[in-house]
Amino acid sequence: MTSVQVKVLRSLETLSFADLVLKPTAINGTEPKDATDSTLTVNASKVDLGFWECSPGSFKTARDGVNEVILVLEGKGTLVSDTGERVDHEAGDMVLIPNGWSGIWEIHEHFRKQYITIAV
Repeated sequence: MTSVQVKVLRSLETLSFADLVLKPTAINGTEPKDATDSTLTVNASKVDLGFWECSPGSFKTARDGVNEVILVLEGKGTLVSDTGERVDHEAGDMVLIPNGWSGIWEIHEHFRKQYITIAV
């Protein structure tokens, strides 16, 4: 039988982010850099839970095959859909990015989020 462990996050300082790396989809001459800490992946149920951070800048992004729920832990950003709809979000906001959404993510202040992706 596989050992199952409960994980408790007491502080963001306990996360093991790698060094921030330049986003390959950066746009408008910006240089956003990001890193991820995948805290939990449950392959059987197609759920991924983790933490992500990014420095200011803009980059193209899409949700293909997953719905994503995020809790903004710090910073400010704007999601701009391919159709031009703008959704601002900041620390304390919970955001749903649905499967099939695509557009640009503008990071205005150093940004950290907790995310859950659910494959469809």
